[in-house]
Amino acid sequence: MENAAILGSKILIVDDQKANVLLIKMMLQRAGYHGVSSTTDPTAVCALHRENRYDLILLDLQMPEMDGFQVMEGLKEIETNDELSVLVVTAQPNHKLRAMQAGAKDFVSKPFDQAEVLTRIHYMLEVRLLNEKVMAHSRHLEEMVQERTIKLSRSEEMFRELAANIPEALWIRDTEQQTIQYVNPAWQKLSGLCASPGDPLDKVYETIHPDDLQWVSHERRHTSGALTCNEYRLVRADQSVRWVHARSFPITNPSGKAPWVVEIIEDVTQRREAQRQLVHLANHDSLTGLPNRTLLYASLREALARAAEDQSIVSVLLFDIDHFKNVNDTLGHVFGDALLCKFAEKVVACVRPGDIVGRLGGDEFAVIVVSARDACGATIVGNRIWEALQQPFVLEGQNVRVMVSIGIASSPTDTSDFATLVRFADAAMYAAKASGRNTLRCYTGDMSVRAVEKADVEAALRLAQERNEFILHYQPKMQIGSGRWTGVEALIRWNRPGHGLVAPGLFIPALEELGLIVPVGAWVIDMACQQIRAWDEAGIGQIPIAVNVSSRQVHEEGFVRQVADMVRGHGIDPKLLEFEITESTLMAHGESTDAVLHRLKELGISISIDDFGTGYSNLAYLNRFRVDTLKIDIAFIRDVTTNADAATIAVAIINMAHSLRLKVVAEGVETREQLDFLRLHGCDEAQGYFLSRPLPADQLAAKFRQTLGDDARAANDRKRREAICLRAS
Repeated sequence: MENAAILGSKILIVDDQKANVLLIKMMLQRAGYHGVSSTTDPTAVCALHRENRYDLILLDLQMPEMDGFQVMEGLKEIETNDELSVLVVTAQPNHKLRAMQAGAKDFVSKPFDQAEVLTRIHYMLEVRLLNEKVMAHSRHLEEMVQERTIKLSRSEEMFRELAANIPEALWIRDTEQQTIQYVNPAWQKLSGLCASPGDPLDKVYETIHPDDLQWVSHERRHTSGALTCNEYRLVRADQSVRWVHARSFPITNPSGKAPWVVEIIEDVTQRREAQRQLVHLANHDSLTGLPNRTLLYASLREALARAAEDQSIVSVLLFDIDHFKNVNDTLGHVFGDALLCKFAEKVVACVRPGDIVGRLGGDEFAVIVVSARDACGATIVGNRIWEALQQPFVLEGQNVRVMVSIGIASSPTDTSDFATLVRFADAAMYAAKASGRNTLRCYTGDMSVRAVEKADVEAALRLAQERNEFILHYQPKMQIGSGRWTGVEALIRWNRPGHGLVAPGLFIPALEELGLIVPVGAWVIDMACQQIRAWDEAGIGQIPIAVNVSSRQVHEEGFVRQVADMVRGHGIDPKLLEFEITESTLMAHGESTDAVLHRLKELGISISIDDFGTGYSNLAYLNRFRVDTLKIDIAFIRDVTTNADAATIAVAIINMAHSLRLKVVAEGVETREQLDFLRLHGCDEAQGYFLSRPLPADQLAAKFRQTLGDDARAANDRKRREAICLRAS
């Protein structure tokens, strides 16, 4: 201890002889003690100590009225914790043992040696001060432990409250003991398994699907100290299977040794099923369930690659329903769709195991046939299909006879090239049509009818823009919640002399193939900008226009600069212009596409994904590209009111888009029931024949003028009611 602390101690001298008191007091003061007090009245000692709490009392045992033993008995009532520091000074050495038993800490006999007394006083004070410091430190430690215990208890309580109320299952495992340390209630709800702290991990492993158990347990054993993320299946007691997404990470256990591992498990069964259905829809025709063009052509490429190795024959059968347009026009699209489904079923029943049937679009179908030695297998399948279709279909009580024109081309007999093989099969089909329809033709070198027709179309298209044969129609989009028109989509039409209006599906592919899609697409954008300005100057308002933009346009050098010049040249707000881009365009050239979209967004132009869900099943690009809107393809809308799976997918797309802060537009709305479904599930906008067909600019202007008139009348009615209320008041 520091000497200053000892010399500053409070000391009380108790002796009935004043001379003794003065002697000891002078001795202490000369030694440097400056907190020395004294009394010759032993009866006052307890009161003085209670008031001053002396660090040391020098007590004479032999005093009248009250001896030192009695004084110590009184002091014990004050110092109940055995902290009484009393140095007994007496001329009776035989009292030493009794004094120590009475509570004295030390004993000095009279006459005493001053050096000895000072040494004992110094020692006793030092011990007392040290003891006080130890006691203070102990109290501080106890307070700290108590405070930390309270905090720990609160933390544990908060953890249990949080873990018990989160929707995800959570459990903690000890990697060293291979036991469960904690399980929240959501785990039992998810797995159907009751587990408790201390249970072996094998109890949890019982719920893992047998096909996933080996790799999951292996990963848990070898990655206990790392962050992991994976998906696997759980099998519940009722044998139902749930897909889960598990995230695990290590934490230090209370002993600070081997880590515990926390695993948070989320039920993703619904998401997985939705993804599976999206993948299926992206590769299959939504009406018939057959492989679509994308999957069928991928299968054909694979068959051609295998055929090059095993010398097999790959044949393509292309066919469509003769005069199918008449069925739709006379009996309606619903009847036509039902016919297509029955047709697909009959075709599938005619092919052999291993043959692939697909729907290319509309009423056009294809079959891939692989034969070991020659192309006769394709002819046999084709004749079987033709013969089966000679029997009429019975639909809604009506007999409907279907005729087909079938074209066949084979590899390597006709060609080994994928695109050429498809083109040759197409040429053979058109040869069958030219020969009177309802027949089958195999490709031959002199089949040029289709080539001539195609060349004629291509020649006419090359002159169409120069002769101003292209026009734009506009299909309005409606805000579902309010029923207000919010904008339009520009749709190109070809007014071909001698043929009338040609639908886009009949000439857009040719524009793409000829490379004319870039200048024609630029014309569409320019006309849209011009129309925005014209409607605004006519007092109709600033009507946003959406324009379909092809992949070749997006990647054309100078595209963004060209668009900027058009916007600036017509003096319009770029926010009124929206570009609709397909998923395949987004994915074709990832980095360059991202750069172009970024520059378009900087101009103020909105970006939407057209025909969403029909191109790519991988949805990761939504986080990468700067899009504003998703347009749900008609394939997702057609059956939302009649097919539970279609409804689930549509709702999943709407919810996913909204979670990414994207606007959702449904296209192809053809019934009130479809519109009501979309309204119920929060879809933002819709377009389709139920709301309005595509219209020329002047007819569309009349529709928007009517909306403006209705708004004006509503405003006037509101003002009139307000005026009546004011007069009445």
